[in-house]
Amino acid sequence: MEVTNEQSTETPLLTNADLAIAAYAISQCFNAYLESYEREDYEEMTKEQMQSSMESLQASFVKFDSLVKMLQENAKEKADLDEDDDGGGDDSESKD
Repeated sequence: MEVTNEQSTETPLLTNADLAIAAYAISQCFNAYLESYEREDYEEMTKEQMQSSMESLQASFVKFDSLVKMLQENAKEKADLDEDDDGGGDDSESKD
């Protein structure tokens, strides 16, 4: 799947914003589980199942968050390289 920086309404492809939203949603789900866990309200799970689910959510969040950060750094590096290629290339000698 290709990742783009375009608006999600303009393209059916995965965007950086989509990844950031996914990371945020996972963190919110983890926080809800954590609140339930601290109240010892495991819903329809055992304590061990709740712990396992929370560990999976936390691992997923770390992966999505890392991916978002890496893509942002890559985009910044690419922009910096493009800027260097476009603006700093005047090495011609002055003819006075």
